[in-house]
Amino acid sequence: MVARATCCWCAAPLVEAEGVWWCGGSDACRTRQVAFATAQQDATGKRLAWLYVPTPVQTVWHEGTLLPGVKHVGVGGAAGPGKSRFGRETLFWFARHVPGLHALLLRKTHKDLDQSHLRFLPHEVAQRGGQWKVSDRVAVFPHKGQPDSLIRAGHMESSGDVENYLSSEYDIIFPDELVTFDRDPMLELFSRARTTNPAMFALRGQQDSADDDRLDGSFVLTATNPGGRGALWVRDFFVTKGVDVAEFPRYNAQRWKFFEARLEDNPYMAVGYREALENLPEMRRRQLLEGDWNAYEGQFFSEWRSDQHVVETPLVKGLEWFASMDWGYNAPGCVLWWACLPDGHYHIAREYKFAGQSAEEVAVQIRRVTKSLGVKRLRYLSCDPAMWQKTGAGRGEAIAETLIRHGLPARKSDNDRFNGWLRCHELLRWRENDPPWLTIAPGCGYLTRTMPAMVQDKHDPDDMDTTGEDHAVDALRYGAMSRPSPTRVRTRRTLPAGSVGWWRQWDRTQGRKRGALA
Repeated sequence: MVARATCCWCAAPLVEAEGVWWCGGSDACRTRQVAFATAQQDATGKRLAWLYVPTPVQTVWHEGTLLPGVKHVGVGGAAGPGKSRFGRETLFWFARHVPGLHALLLRKTHKDLDQSHLRFLPHEVAQRGGQWKVSDRVAVFPHKGQPDSLIRAGHMESSGDVENYLSSEYDIIFPDELVTFDRDPMLELFSRARTTNPAMFALRGQQDSADDDRLDGSFVLTATNPGGRGALWVRDFFVTKGVDVAEFPRYNAQRWKFFEARLEDNPYMAVGYREALENLPEMRRRQLLEGDWNAYEGQFFSEWRSDQHVVETPLVKGLEWFASMDWGYNAPGCVLWWACLPDGHYHIAREYKFAGQSAEEVAVQIRRVTKSLGVKRLRYLSCDPAMWQKTGAGRGEAIAETLIRHGLPARKSDNDRFNGWLRCHELLRWRENDPPWLTIAPGCGYLTRTMPAMVQDKHDPDDMDTTGEDHAVDALRYGAMSRPSPTRVRTRRTLPAGSVGWWRQWDRTQGRKRGALA
């Protein structure tokens, strides 16, 4: 039988043989698949049946777990390509090859764990020569004359449950469906991926790097779909690698590897599964069928598409500019620079995120960025009206007064949230072959990272849930409510010859020239 799915290396169709799917075009491709396959054998070592043979795409994922410079391996995207099965088989593979392995498999809740992995683990472990201990939820794989390898299964229903796992070190940590977990507890748990096992170092360790950069061979593995409470941080750390460097200054993108999962790569897909996904509500369909990491349940800016809104726009000289600002001290503040295009479109070319800075420091930075853009003067700086309240800090001035004293044309924005968000929706709206009214430069990472993650307020769908990271989009709203106009085209007015205006214009031009000659 030949599948529609093709080999990711040679593009040959996959073919079925002995109950599993192989590359139908090359022995070299099949050899790569066999490296991570598992067979059931009799007492003499003769193969009875294949228990698991990864597809070519899954083989690439397996090979990714052996990359020595990678500490976190993520597989994500559409539902159905076999991500969870790949995760379990990875743990089995390392348990067979690494004596004394200590691995941790997690789901968010006990119910999730019971309905997913615990359905398969007892049988799969027994097939592979291991022992499943039901009461402890531990798989034990013996190694003759060496320590047993252990795979523990657990859950983290509350953020405090992370304490149950912090007293141990793990060679592999595998939180399945990572988007269901909160960021901070998981990052703390990730720090427990460390090992002194020489077999792990031999498989994955960096032996040719400086001591302070050397990896010990332990790693974090995850498989997940888009959507869920943790989708934003998972996307930032694994997919786009757009982590806020101010918050995580030691983030090293080279240590995080992400592999995209697509439904069409799975030849085992059940008949009708794609059709079932196509019939889901639009947002869930985008998440599970298209693997769209910018789709969120209750997404406030449903018009958002990165390929349409995040673009480089050439900016010519002579454009008029304005800026908009949301103030923050303990929470971040944000300033956006808008270029007003002559055709009525707008382009946000730069952003400035700040926290813990005085109004004077922020004013100096705004002037510096404005100058770096080649902008002689801003039309205005549209600000949160609360910035005119006198806080008693510094000189006793309001924040806006300090900005004005530094030469910035600050003015109060209209704080009408309903109409403000409506204007933002209109700016973002687009149709095929008709670009949106607003585009954003790729360098504006704070705005482009947080905007698709904004969700509706549970009690008012026309407003945004303010518990999210809404500082950049508030600055966007202040700009949208300033009613910006396009760059005005300046034309020279022709005056009637001999009129007063004509003689004044003549005096400014010809008269000055004659004076210079004299």
